[in-house]
Amino acid sequence: WERKKAEERLDWVCGEHLQGCPLYIKHMAIGDPADEILKIIPKEGIDMVVMAKRGRNSRFSFGSVTEKVVKNAPVPVSVVPSE
Repeated sequence: WERKKAEERLDWVCGEHLQGCPLYIKHMAIGDPADEILKIIPKEGIDMVVMAKRGRNSRFSFGSVTEKVVKNAPVPVSVVPSE
């Protein structure tokens, strides 16, 4: 059920905000979000990660998932403001 809802949400976001995601990799995973993002970078040959600036449990002005990815990613990570 959770995976189905997540896929529906991802499809909606891509359709509404990213013109259907033609240049993006859509990936669904279960587990720690930061760990899953870090695992897929080398697997898919990703050369840049873009993440939203969001969250409350962090020392920085962005969330703990974004913080962990920024600190550990082997590629550049761009952090963009979220609403």
